[in-house]
Order: sequence, then C-alpha cells, then structure tokens
Amino acid sequence: MRLDRHHELFQKSVRAVLERLVMPELDDWEEAAHMPTHQLYRSLGEEGLLGLTLPVGDGGLGLDIGYAHVWARELGRLPAGSPAMSLSVQTDIVLPLLAEEGGADVRATYLRPAVRGELVAALAATEPGGGSDLAAVRTTALRSSKGLRLNGEKAFITNGSVADFAVVLCHLREAGTDQDANRPGGLDSLALLLVPTNLPGVYQERYTGKLGNRACDHGRLTFTDVVVPEENLLGRPGSGYEALTRVFTRERTFLAAVCAARAETMLDRAAAHARGRAVLGRPLLEHQAISFRLAELDAELALVQQYTEAVFHLLDESAAALRQASIAKLRASRLEREVADLLLQVHGGEGYLNGGPVERAYRDARAYGLAGGADEALLHLIAGHPRTGI
Repeated sequence: MRLDRHHELFQKSVRAVLERLVMPELDDWEEAAHMPTHQLYRSLGEEGLLGLTLPVGDGGLGLDIGYAHVWARELGRLPAGSPAMSLSVQTDIVLPLLAEEGGADVRATYLRPAVRGELVAALAATEPGGGSDLAAVRTTALRSSKGLRLNGEKAFITNGSVADFAVVLCHLREAGTDQDANRPGGLDSLALLLVPTNLPGVYQERYTGKLGNRACDHGRLTFTDVVVPEENLLGRPGSGYEALTRVFTRERTFLAAVCAARAETMLDRAAAHARGRAVLGRPLLEHQAISFRLAELDAELALVQQYTEAVFHLLDESAAALRQASIAKLRASRLEREVADLLLQVHGGEGYLNGGPVERAYRDARAYGLAGGADEALLHLIAGHPRTGI
C-alpha cells in the first residue's frame, strides 16, 4: 500500500527509537546470546509500538496496516535479526489474535498488559518432528470439571523460555468420550488456548548454541496436566486452524517486509564494499561478474518490495491473501539469503570471520527459510491454491 506523509513521519520516529533503545546494545546482545526481552518490550510499549493496529479499546493505537509495514521495515534495517524475530510474534501474531478471538477477561488480563510491554507472548504451534505441519499436532486439552487439562510438548518456539504466556495450538476433547483416546485428531478439533507459563505443570527450556539470531530467545514448552481456565479458550471450539490461517497471513506479510528490508540493507553494503575494494587494479564493482550479480539482485528486490506492498494493500482491504502472503514471504526470505551470500563473497575472508556483521547477516538470514512457515510448506500451500489476485 502507498505510504503517505504520516507514515513517513512515523518511520523517522521509529528509526530514532530503535537507534536509541536497540542499536547501542545490539552487538553485546548478540555476543552474549541474550536479549533483555522484558526490558526491551517495556521500553517499546511506552513508545506505543506494540499495538499499532490494535483497537484503541484494547490499548492499541487503532492505526492502519501501513504502520505495521513501516514497523517491519525498520526492524529489518537493524544489523541483526533477533529483535525482528522476537517482536514479530508479539506485535503481528499473538496480540492481533487475542484482539480478534479473546474474550473480555483475556483482553483485560493479557492483551492490554502485553500492549504496554508488561507481558511477553509466544505462539506455541510447532511440535518435535512436526515442524510446519499443523496436522501433526498431538498436544491435547481435555475438558474436565476443573477446566481444560493440557498435555503435550511444543518445540522451536520464539520467546519460548521467556514468555509470560503462550497461545497453544491443541486438540480440544471432551472427557468421558472416545475422543480422549491417545491419538491425533483432525484439523476441525484444533483449538487455541492461552496458557500462562507460571501455571503448575508448565516447563520452559531455552535452546542454546543456535546458528543465527542468537540473542532472540527460542525454547521448548512442555505441558503436564496443566489446568487452564475455560475462559482462556480463544474463539469457538475447533476454530484454531481457521484463526491461525488468518494470523499466518499477516505474519508472513510482515516477515516478507522484514526480509526485504534486510536484503536492501545488505545489498547497499555489498555495493559500497565492492566500490571501495580494488581487485586486479580496479574496483570490484567494475568487474562484470559482480556488477551483473548486484544488478540481478537489485531487480529482484524491486519486484519483491512491490509485491509485498501489494499484499499489505490486500490486508488493508481485509481481503483473503494467504497465498499472496506466502509467495511474498517465500521470495523475500530466499532473496535475503542470496544477498547475504553475495555480501559475504565480496568481503572475502574478512566476511567469514566469526562475530563480524557480514558473517552474522549470513547466519541470521538462514532462519527465514524455516520460521513463519518452511519454504516447502509455503510451496505446498501455493501449489494447492488456485491462482487469483495479484
């Protein structure tokens, strides 16, 4: 969608906030493989950045989706991917989901504090061995007189070990029927359940030794006979798959904008380095192999950016756009990986050194072939949906 003067002013404001709150500490966070998530969220919440498009009645600003586009691009400009990966879960997956599907108690107890940055959220959908396949979910919530009894395990969860609550994808079953047998259910039994992580039976474990996005928390969540109040069920029983499909559309569009912005930043850096580095008596940029590759990637970037903007326009019109969002995320994330590879190549041995910004960009880029829907899952979806729209 076309951004107007108000979006441009907002962009300058967001950039200033991130340069003040994130940039001075980002290298240290990456080196320590730890980001002060709660502190950062509180600071960003005070700036009003965690509820841009959410209803004013829920503590948000009630702005149009173009502001989310700006927010994504500015996060993508940061020289490490950890903040964008963490914050995307809060601002463009879980909180919009709570605003759409949560009851009055959920919105008052969890949504509004999370908009203020007082609570950190996670989406617990993927499971060990299941990855992007929602049909492989085995986590189950069994209705009982005391509430919903949750059992299962979730893996590869962004914010998993630091989240104050998680929205858990599970099969909802009734006690005393054949539904409570130990077997997976169909997509029509999937439900979303908000689970505070301080409840008895919830275990959080942090992954360490990751390839990239090292400061961003990723963890495993295990639920053992966790009793969750009935009012924490989001939406109607069995609507979990439908609700996630809607929020995945927004998430993938958001991540496409992040990846495109990261690709643009890296492409500029690669061109600048190639302009200043001499090989065989002339700047590297004057060698056709490099200049043509830069031109190729620049052309691809222009197309990806235009397509991503068009998907944001569809979201602004509340149009169905899961296929288009999946295409945008697939192409943008692949482009980011290609640009990161070229950036490292033009820097040579210097770029390969551990801990440098080029090496970090290369590592961070690889995550988006998996996060937000693996490439293969997106291709499966694209292949299975008729070609319509943009």
